[in-house]
Amino acid sequence: MNPSSLLAGCSRLVLLGALLALGGVPSGLAGGAGAPVGSTRLDPPADLGAAGPVREVQLAAAADGTLTLAVIADAGTASSRRGPFTARSLQAWNSAGEQWQALGGVLNYDQPRPIANLNLVLDNLGTPVLVWNENYGDNDVVVFRAFQGGQWTDWRARYIGDDLPYAARTRAVAAYGGEPVLAWGEYLRKPYGSRLTVRTWDGQTWTRSPAFNDIQAFSRTPAMALDAAGQPTVAWIQGDVLASNIYAKRWTGDHWEALGGVLNRHPETYLASTRMVMGAGEQPVVAWIEDVGGQDGLFASEWNGQTWIKLGGRIGNRFASAPSLALDRQGRPVLAWVEEHGSQGVIKLARWNGQSWQDFGPINRDPLRDARSPSLAVDQNNRLILAWREDQAGKYRVQLQRFGP
Repeated sequence: MNPSSLLAGCSRLVLLGALLALGGVPSGLAGGAGAPVGSTRLDPPADLGAAGPVREVQLAAAADGTLTLAVIADAGTASSRRGPFTARSLQAWNSAGEQWQALGGVLNYDQPRPIANLNLVLDNLGTPVLVWNENYGDNDVVVFRAFQGGQWTDWRARYIGDDLPYAARTRAVAAYGGEPVLAWGEYLRKPYGSRLTVRTWDGQTWTRSPAFNDIQAFSRTPAMALDAAGQPTVAWIQGDVLASNIYAKRWTGDHWEALGGVLNRHPETYLASTRMVMGAGEQPVVAWIEDVGGQDGLFASEWNGQTWIKLGGRIGNRFASAPSLALDRQGRPVLAWVEEHGSQGVIKLARWNGQSWQDFGPINRDPLRDARSPSLAVDQNNRLILAWREDQAGKYRVQLQRFGP
């Protein structure tokens, strides 16, 4: 049956209901469909309307409720010795109410060059830190900026480069004291494998911790969160692509301490997209994608100080990707992700209520349009703020929605 013909001529409300009927109620979710009471559409920054198609979206909320939004968008066509390419721009805004204020202009250092793999994080004082990739011919380099004293730092000299794209894309980012903290991956040729370490800036150069993975195995997709003292906890995927496990460790100040054993529900399987936040009592919560009978399923677990506690079963019942994990002000995990409905991505949102996942239903403006790149934050009033990009007449635009407690 063709969903487009089935739904033709329906109102937006009927479209949402019909889409739910087609997809069924996702297993592992409870609480019914539809956005909760108090859901409010937020306007994106006005000057984003003139930008090209949006490629990446990142959102963060400080303790005082100030939101920071960062966006990578197309910025026309440029040429190099290798031929034409699509230039891109990075911009950021903040909002303490309903109005967005630009934080500087275009932030990528060398324009026009391709940029990608955007990270936006806030440090312990709410300072925004941006990390992204800028392409230099055959290689990507990772570059940094922080919004300090009312302006962005010029940290281009801090760039980290490697001759392999694996390293430039295998990272997790946090921040402490205005400085970025990276969980970073390096490919090793002898012995075969990879090295995952945590890197910090000592004022002159990047220093790195001892490896937290087995360097004789191939490891990837680190996730990281910092405690109140800035000490990292990490989770990562280790092993062959179709036979991997997720492990977690905490830095004690002089060594890495393992947190339990394997996190994934089925050992030695396909895994992707590890995410981590620091929960109550500085105990981490981890979410990830795991193979379920040939589908990519979403799962989450919480460390209780002694073992990993499963937060329900599979979250949703369709192919999942691009999870965004946060905690509300009551310490309850919240997840946003993309579910594949044919050729269209549908943004989903769910909150753990202590026993099951409360489903907020499809979040797209138009359930028949493709939506991607969810990024989730929680403000000081315990409201969920979700940003994503959605196809509007063939052009991806930023969307923002606020959900009441």
